[in-house]
Amino acid sequence: MRLLIADDHDLVRDTLAAFLDRENDIETVVVGDLDGALAEISGQPAFDLILLDYGMPGMNGLDGFERARAAAEQTPVVLISGMAQRDVAEAALARGAAPRSVQGRVA
Repeated sequence: MRLLIADDHDLVRDTLAAFLDRENDIETVVVGDLDGALAEISGQPAFDLILLDYGMPGMNGLDGFERARAAAEQTPVVLISGMAQRDVAEAALARGAAPRSVQGRVA
């Protein structure tokens, strides 16, 4: 699995990458802003999954999410945030984000 982690917080980004890199079948690429993410998305080989921070440089929240989704075509884009409110999650779902199911509930 090839995974892109786009987050402007070094500790978050690097901790996620270090954890995932311990797995033999996961390759991670990390960037710190939306422009970096878009550049990586347009490269080859394609990613299997993209983790995209909701609030990072060059990103206007959900508009940045839509730009990444459009660039990634069929690759799932997961919007992550340490402090997004419920209305942000609802707006992301309305724009095509896949819901996360937790024990039969949509969270």
